Amino acid sequence: METDVSKNDISSRIIQIVDLLAKPLIIISVALFLLEKEISLRHDWANSLEAPWIFLWTERVIALLLTIEVFVRWWRSNPWYYGAPDSAYPVNVWGIIDLLSVLPFWLGFFCPVEYLSMVRTLRLLRMLKFFRYSRGLQLTALKFYRAYHNLKGLVFSLGLVWLFFAVMCLELEQGKHTEGGFDSLLDVAWFTIVTGTTVGYGDAYPITLAGKIFVGLMLVPIIGSFGMAISAFATACDSVQELEDNPDIDPLEEWKKERERVKMRKTAERSYHMAE
Repeated sequence: METDVSKNDISSRIIQIVDLLAKPLIIISVALFLLEKEISLRHDWANSLEAPWIFLWTERVIALLLTIEVFVRWWRSNPWYYGAPDSAYPVNVWGIIDLLSVLPFWLGFFCPVEYLSMVRTLRLLRMLKFFRYSRGLQLTALKFYRAYHNLKGLVFSLGLVWLFFAVMCLELEQGKHTEGGFDSLLDVAWFTIVTGTTVGYGDAYPITLAGKIFVGLMLVPIIGSFGMAISAFATACDSVQELEDNPDIDPLEEWKKERERVKMRKTAERSYHMAE
């Protein structure tokens, strides 16, 4: 029994040290990555193996510490230690984030050299660990979570409208362009997205009268649907903002309540039958 207590004390101390060092280590890791990236562009270094040793060995030390953290938390096997949602470490939210923070480093030992630069970029996922330590970030994530479930029906409806407009644009403009732009579903999907979001790169545009009229009419429901999406997201943000202003509110408890509400919605959806 004393041995178990001793082990638990050691693991607790390791976790406390990692929690204390985590944020500055992540900031150092990301800052060095960006600095290395900028210098690499100037000196044409293909990967960390060609860069000065300080970048590679700093990353190795940080990644090793974060890997020890993963194994210690896993060894403790206590899914409620941080109040994370309903599954055990390392397959709960915090465990997945912790794995993502170290996985790119270990992948670098197995991937081909030509992909090391791309794998190195995945280190930026390490910044997700800030969610563990920030009440404000947890509430911000809750805003998106609530908005997502409010927007699912709208997104599905918008997808149907977008598909209809894309196929109609293809029918109206296909074969009318000497330089392409409306020769496949991918072309018109790209055109519809760029036009509907009002980005308008100008790489594709209708040239027939019917196409121009149709695209002009198309923008009305698409832009209107964007307004509805923004309104739904703003409503979710307002509801969470009320929680944020209350210092007694625990964001993780609110996540659990929201998950229960989602389960209730899914149950109601499965049991729903349209009246004849």
